[in-house]
Amino acid sequence: MAFENNVPTLHGEMVDAAREISERRAATISRMVDEAAKHGLDDQFAYDAVADYGVDNAKAFRKTMKDPDSFQEFIDEFGTDHNREIYEMETVTKNENELRIDFHYCPYVTQWVKQGKNEKEIARLCEIAMAGDHSFSAQFPHVKFDLEGTIADGNPTCVLRFTRK
Repeated sequence: MAFENNVPTLHGEMVDAAREISERRAATISRMVDEAAKHGLDDQFAYDAVADYGVDNAKAFRKTMKDPDSFQEFIDEFGTDHNREIYEMETVTKNENELRIDFHYCPYVTQWVKQGKNEKEIARLCEIAMAGDHSFSAQFPHVKFDLEGTIADGNPTCVLRFTRK
């Protein structure tokens, strides 16, 4: 798998700079996991740390909302920030019961490929990175989150689906 579909189409000074920051985060995660393995540790610590980060992000996001328990407000606000261009996010479905966003580019995968990570390593690193999304979503009791495929698994897009509980 060469991740040949993971090619950005949007460019600009700000989006390229933000992608570089994302790539550095990806490098940090993989280097921490590699270093832990040298010390005989598994990667659960990284998964847990990223999950905690997701909880923090959710708390901050909830504070920006008028009604943090409104599914409609959640889907109206989620994915509307600078990340939209970084990940080339496309809203595929948005209605009163569902939000589906496809991510057409992942700077994390780009970095892990540059680092020479193999398919299995990239898939696991993606699981670690996505722990934040899972824990973020869990902070919204009215939202069910499903990750329906990732670029790291060789798919052309990452598919994130949020449905009303």
